[in-house]
Order: sequence, then C-alpha cells, then structure tokens
Amino acid sequence: MRRAGFTMMELLVSVGILAMVASLVYGSLSATLSSQRTVMKTQERYHSGRVAMTKIIKDLTNAFISKHVNAVERVTKTLFIGHSDKVTFTYLGHYRFDPEEPESDQGAVSYFLKSGDGTKQLIRREKTIIDDSPDKGGVEEVLADGVKRLEFEYYDTEAEDWTDDWKAEMDELEPVTLDKQVEKARNLAKKLTGMDQLDTFVLPKMVRVKLTLLDEDGETYYFESQTQIPLRDPFNW
Repeated sequence: MRRAGFTMMELLVSVGILAMVASLVYGSLSATLSSQRTVMKTQERYHSGRVAMTKIIKDLTNAFISKHVNAVERVTKTLFIGHSDKVTFTYLGHYRFDPEEPESDQGAVSYFLKSGDGTKQLIRREKTIIDDSPDKGGVEEVLADGVKRLEFEYYDTEAEDWTDDWKAEMDELEPVTLDKQVEKARNLAKKLTGMDQLDTFVLPKMVRVKLTLLDEDGETYYFESQTQIPLRDPFNW
C-alpha cells in the first residue's frame, strides 16, 4: 500500500507560512506589551503626583498660628515660613494613630526637595508635638521620586498679587497677656496709630502649588493646584 506524504517543497512552504504568522503575532504582542508598560508608567507617575498634591493641599488647608503662649517661658511656637521651593508651618491635621502617644491634632510639617539616587525626592517632614523649634526635627518621608521642580506661591491680599515668600513668626510679636486691661490698651494703641494694619503675623489667603515629575524616559508630568487657608488670623485666646 502506497503512503501519502509531504514533499520537501510543501514542508518549506508550511514552515515559511508558520514563521510569517509567528512574526506577525510576536510583533503585535510586543507592541501591545510596550503600550501596556507605557500606560502603566504614565498611570504610576500621575498617581504619585496626585497623591502628593492631595497631601500638600490638605495640610495647607489646616494651617494655623496662635498668639497664645506662656508669657514667662515660651515652650511652643507656631509659624508659617514659605519660600518658592519650601514651606514650613504648624497645622491642625495630624492624625493620632497610637492612643498611648502624647499627641493631638496639632503638629508642624515641611515640604521640600532632597537629592536622592540621581533624582530629586519630594520630602514631607512632620513633627507631631509643637515645641519652641517646630521647623527642626521630626520624621521625614518620601512622597514622590523623580521630581524636577516644586514651587509655592502665596497670595497677598494687601498687594492683591502672588508672592514667592511668606513669613509669619511669633518671635516678632509680644505674647498675649493675661491682664485684659493691658491687652485692651495695647489693641487700642495699635488701632489709633495704625499699627494693627501692619501686623505680619497672619497667614496668606491662598497658596498655589506646582509640581513637576519626570519618568525614566525624561517625560514630564505637571501638577498644579491651590487652596484657601480658612484660619488666616492667629488664635488670640
């Protein structure tokens, strides 16, 4: 009985067709995987930027300052020191995780850039207890890697314009006195002389934040937001 089979030419044609189909499938699969990696990388950068911006804006919204200090010995100090690339302020947004720790909702935070492994990192520093040096110490955490630029702007209601610097420090002011008559006389003197209009111990009306991130290919991702600060005037009790 004669058995049918493939000739050498038929085998070569079959192998050629199979190789062509495999090449087309590989090209399509490679393009799909490359697009998926690009999309995931973009999503990761945008997610990192959005999380960082949300945290910054939330903390700025809870910023506060207070004139209420110990008149004999200053053991606490509230402030708001803003520059174009760094901001430090006391706020009411600390979350107390451990009920055994002597903490409250008050704290001091800073946002700034620090050089990392060939790139810049967005750092959030938090000090959970406000003392006489809230701008020093605390715990640092990295909010985002691959940062190209971090910018802050502060809205000045007097100038009706944005500025790159803002300074509100309690060291420049007299603390609140327990003698109400003395306090009333001091406030009256300020109003009569116009000194109350020159009080710099106040928070900006709004803060604008700009963040620029980079990926491994040098692509840039821009984020911008701004927030109002409700508690502009210092606590006076």
